[in-house]
Amino acid sequence: MPAFHPLLGVKELVAFDLETTGLRYKQEEITQIAGVRLGGILMEIEDSFSTYVDPGKPIPSEIQELTRVRDHDVAGAPKPLEALTAFSEYVGDATLFGHDIYRFDFNFIRKYTKRDDVETRSVRFIDTMDIFEVLWRDFSRLRNSLDDIAERLSAGLSSMRRHDAMSDAILLAHVFQRIQDHPELERLCSRIPVHEELLPAVPVKKKSLDSDRFTQPASKRFNYMAYSF
Repeated sequence: MPAFHPLLGVKELVAFDLETTGLRYKQEEITQIAGVRLGGILMEIEDSFSTYVDPGKPIPSEIQELTRVRDHDVAGAPKPLEALTAFSEYVGDATLFGHDIYRFDFNFIRKYTKRDDVETRSVRFIDTMDIFEVLWRDFSRLRNSLDDIAERLSAGLSSMRRHDAMSDAILLAHVFQRIQDHPELERLCSRIPVHEELLPAVPVKKKSLDSDRFTQPASKRFNYMAYSF
């Protein structure tokens, strides 16, 4: 697989997260998709994407309490395939970045990209699990949650609530920025793979959704945070 190089090999990156009705991808559905784009030499945040998704079923009360995504939020929202197509359009040629996305997020996405009637395209992605297994020898003994990783990198954003797709995507973007400053960056660059997965193909002449509804301006790098390790 091609090597991961956050300064040279990856010129544009989208940190993203999904919220769902539960953990079992075969029985559950997506309720929210969010991502933030990082680009340039410093991988600054350039813009963002966010949409609720209609799961086609009630959201369990405990999941509503955890994610704060309510049934009324997703009422009338795009269906999963429609929302994923809009997200694919937003991603463009960027590399995706997320926490344990191979085993979780992409399991939900594959439910739609593996359908016979769905046209797909390849996208590159970097999984946090690959990075931190190299970075920390005791990684297998951690809980391996995004909170644990953010704490180790001093990347937490105390003002943002967790288990919200946009908040988690911003936290992931901050984690990626912190990795760029890591003293062992060169070792990481030589050992971390860039994988490939599928997203719905974007129609050439017709947009799947009005992408302007989902693109929001975002501040640049989190200059107000401390960056010392």
